[in-house]
Amino acid sequence: MRNLWSPESFQGKNKRRSYFEGWYFKQTAGSTGSAGSTAWSFIPGIAYGLDGEGYSFVQAIQGRTGRSWWFQHPLDAFFAAERGLEIRVGENRFSSQGLRVDLFDGKSRIEAEFAYGGFSTFRFPFWSPGVMGPFSFAPGMECNHGLVSMDHRVDGWVSAEGETQAFHAGRGYIEKDWGTSMPEAWIWTQSNDFSIPGDSVMLSVAKIPWMGASFRGFLCAAVLGGRKYLFTTYNRARIQELKLSDTKMQCAVWGYGGNGRPALLEIEATRTRGGILRAPVSGLLSRRISEAVDATLRVRLSIQGEPAHETASPLAGLEIAGEPSALGIAR
Repeated sequence: MRNLWSPESFQGKNKRRSYFEGWYFKQTAGSTGSAGSTAWSFIPGIAYGLDGEGYSFVQAIQGRTGRSWWFQHPLDAFFAAERGLEIRVGENRFSSQGLRVDLFDGKSRIEAEFAYGGFSTFRFPFWSPGVMGPFSFAPGMECNHGLVSMDHRVDGWVSAEGETQAFHAGRGYIEKDWGTSMPEAWIWTQSNDFSIPGDSVMLSVAKIPWMGASFRGFLCAAVLGGRKYLFTTYNRARIQELKLSDTKMQCAVWGYGGNGRPALLEIEATRTRGGILRAPVSGLLSRRISEAVDATLRVRLSIQGEPAHETASPLAGLEIAGEPSALGIAR
């Protein structure tokens, strides 16, 4: 059985065909940092195609410029622990303690070293391992999602193209995906760089193929004002509104939060630019998508119809992939 109760761990033991696994490490320094408003994300992982051929990789994206990089390595350069968070791609290392990279593609060099501390996580019951809940047990899921840290402290530095930026008391976020392919269409947004330290929001809406059919599934995890809220397809929550344009996403999710009281979370994300990342299709990362890591995110929480929390972030991640009609959205 997959290591369901430890989603941060490597899930791909004995997987050699049509399989990918990637971890997303995001670092920001904005309202709570000291490097000026900036965001960097690193994505290490492994990919196998239909014939078993493949590669390991690290992707990087810088928020301020929207520039992205792809660094490919052979399969035997990859290691990931089956217990705990520890990944190596060549000499590049990623763990719960931090990351250290020295990436060079023949033209560009990126070096970074970050130390992490104070992970904020969700606790899930035995029968509902991870943020996917009971769907974690479902066979044949195209893509699985795991939350590793909703928020943690980041200290360190990154150097690219001759420019070095220092992070002091920045914020970090870690999640991951694994399976055969990313969905046909999805929306994802996330930030934990708000004016109130500890606040964090992640929303994902996707077309989920399963058992010859498909449905629109969603996950929304939030930590606001010290309270944790989870709105998902499987816990009686629902999407009340979902609107999309070329640069803006608006979503309102309703569910039970705050000691079981009805809660409404309204999310608006706006982007001005994005970098190109590679996404998996049948294992290999052959699809191109756009991700912004410096989008603007506005969040408003109401409990039993009364305003409870409102905040905004200038350093949010935002992906809009595929046709909106696949998610039941009419432009």
